[in-house]
Amino acid sequence: MSISNIIKGFIIILLLQSCTSSLNTSKQSENAEAAYKAGNYETALTISEQEIESRENKGKKAIGPVYVSAGKSALALGQNDKARNYLETAREIKFSSPEMYESLAKVYKNIDNLSKEITALEAYRKFYPQGEKTGNINIRLFETYVESENWDLAVKLWPEIESQAQSNVNLLAGYLIVNKNLENSAVCDKLAQQILKLDASNVTALEWYAEKYYWKAENLYLSEMKAYKAKRTQSQYNKLLKALEVVYPDFRKSRDYYLKLYKIKPKADYAKYLGNIYTRLDDKEKADYYNNKAK
Repeated sequence: MSISNIIKGFIIILLLQSCTSSLNTSKQSENAEAAYKAGNYETALTISEQEIESRENKGKKAIGPVYVSAGKSALALGQNDKARNYLETAREIKFSSPEMYESLAKVYKNIDNLSKEITALEAYRKFYPQGEKTGNINIRLFETYVESENWDLAVKLWPEIESQAQSNVNLLAGYLIVNKNLENSAVCDKLAQQILKLDASNVTALEWYAEKYYWKAENLYLSEMKAYKAKRTQSQYNKLLKALEVVYPDFRKSRDYYLKLYKIKPKADYAKYLGNIYTRLDDKEKADYYNNKAK
């Protein structure tokens, strides 16, 4: 037998072994996926871990899908550290899939790592813009932008979730917070009105109106009182009286919103505002009551 034939024989044997290994891995992956879909997460994890151990005992890495399978199974079992390890390993060996980034985002959310969660969600959007879970990914990404105070990024993303948000109070409230911080008052008014139609006790919307009318009244009151004290003329006094025709109704509007908020949750901040409002409305008894509650 020639050397060339011997070499060919070795190559054929290696190819057969490789094919057998690939077939075994494929079969194991199918079994793990079937167990996962059936809700048998422990079985799915065991199958995947056996394959990982088998490969790593030979000084090699398992293929990416096996690590993802192990990661998502561990995640379903609440084993966040193990899930993170497997999923990050899949990413480190340059594997990529929608499931991997979705599962990574969930792990990071579970362990309160907001920056890494955002990175995983953004990666899903970047690499799989037409992915099956893109809608849910966009919603969660918007929420993380609000939590991390990335106002401009939240505004940029909003058009992609706006249609889904029309009946979602939490998303609308999140967008209200964004626009409040960007000082888009007209947008905030529209959002607050929409939110209160869906949920009359929504704190974010009630706070918007309570603060809006309070500061509108307070700032006008202070500016006109300062002007009158600086120039005590009949003309200036008439301007003060005219301003008070706006000031007092706005204080009453603010009062009504803060009373609703205080009933929902008797916070000291709400009591402080109410104490100030009743002081302006010359109701000493109620002003004293709420000022005491604010202490």
